[in-house]
Amino acid sequence: MVYQSIKTRFACAFAGAILASTAMTSIASAQEAWRHGIVEAKGDSGFLFQAAEGGFDDKHGINIDMVQFTGGPTALKALIAGDLDSFEASPVIALSALHQGADVKIIGCDWPGMTYTVFSGKDIATAADLKGKTVGVSAPGSLPDIFTRLALEASGLANTDVTFANAGGSADRVKAVGGGVVAAAASSSEFAVDADALNVKPLLKGAEVTPQFLKVCIMTTGKKIAERREAMTNFLAAEMEGLAHAIANKDAMLEVARKVGHLSEDDKTAEFIYNEALEYKAINADLAIPLDKLQWVDDEMVKLKVLDGNMDTKNFVDDSVRTEALARVKK
Repeated sequence: MVYQSIKTRFACAFAGAILASTAMTSIASAQEAWRHGIVEAKGDSGFLFQAAEGGFDDKHGINIDMVQFTGGPTALKALIAGDLDSFEASPVIALSALHQGADVKIIGCDWPGMTYTVFSGKDIATAADLKGKTVGVSAPGSLPDIFTRLALEASGLANTDVTFANAGGSADRVKAVGGGVVAAAASSSEFAVDADALNVKPLLKGAEVTPQFLKVCIMTTGKKIAERREAMTNFLAAEMEGLAHAIANKDAMLEVARKVGHLSEDDKTAEFIYNEALEYKAINADLAIPLDKLQWVDDEMVKLKVLDGNMDTKNFVDDSVRTEALARVKK
């Protein structure tokens, strides 16, 4: 009898666990999956991952799967192939494809401020000192390439005054400056935290020399808008609330950044990015699309001969889903 009693209790407990598990599975399945691409998790991940990590996706009935890529072009290809529902990166990544009629739409801009910096060797006093020297960039037409050229022009240097060389990814470019391989290179501003250790110094701040440069927007396809409009509205609503929460709560931003970016407790990069983003009002929680900035970037890329012919960038934008999401958040 004792054996049967224990066995019965075990069976009941097991059945209860199965029912609980089934209920949780049902809740999870009720949430629509949303695959969102992003370029690597860095100190800024405390903002960009807040919707997924802070429970704001659950609130709006979706499950945001953050998919990381080493570069924007790869994420763009995944979006066009249908492997992503959306992705966020610099608009310069997509403008060439948009000029060629690709089915890509900008549906919101979460990071309109250009928190990017040209770092130089400590022997460089001003941008004029770069004349005749080699400046590190990334692939032609990439964000580091376009930004560096425009930042130098804004500082009085013609592109013909320097030699541009591909110096690799963000960290590699900064290391190339510190090692004397190149005289300067642009990268994410967070490297300023370790400038002395890296043997570099911030020379030109993007928010100051290229205030019209639009840094990051959220993109999808027209097909996705037609097929998954409700889920997309929920996704943007979650993004809005997540960003607003991160902006208003520094500790929440830092907590997510440390978790996602695997940062140590004494790492100051996330805090630096938080302070810089607020100082320059670089983050936009309502995801408003600054059409003037988007047009400026497009026009400048035409001048640099990266794009052929001027186009009206309003044609690259669909603001309707964002407007619906904003109304939902305000309720």
